[in-house]
Amino acid sequence: MQVRTGAKDGAAVAPLPETLAAVAQRLQQEQAAWLARLQQDPSRFGEVERAVHQTFQQLADQVVAGLLGEVGRDPALEEARKKSH
Repeated sequence: MQVRTGAKDGAAVAPLPETLAAVAQRLQQEQAAWLARLQQDPSRFGEVERAVHQTFQQLADQVVAGLLGEVGRDPALEEARKKSH
């Protein structure tokens, strides 16, 4: 079973190691932006906190898709999916 993002014609989910590397890279980029925003104006803490939570939620979705992609390569899962339909 191939896991895709979005709709049936969406992009195939990258292998889990690639997904995790992309997550780490994005976190580094976002961390720098969050820190710069706070250094510029500490009163924006609430805004930064919401941005952090939103980013982690998006990244969690990517990791879950990567996990499903890994499990989806297991033939037993494909058989179980076919039996349930």
